[in-house]
Amino acid sequence: MNLAELNAIKMHLNKQLKELEFIQITCLRCEHLKSGHRCEKFDAKPPAEWLHGPIDCEHWLWDAVPF
Repeated sequence: MNLAELNAIKMHLNKQLKELEFIQITCLRCEHLKSGHRCEKFDAKPPAEWLHGPIDCEHWLWDAVPF
């Protein structure tokens, strides 16, 4: 790998990292959240702070659509 290739790879990885950091890890962005703000995975309404704030849920699932 030469310097031009290394710089191109680094630039590509930085772009991908910025896109990933843009993803909001909240219940509102989770595939399990259905109508009425109800979590399909747990059949329950998540706490209000999880709807908008960062969450720590191992079942969080994102659909990869950026909008």
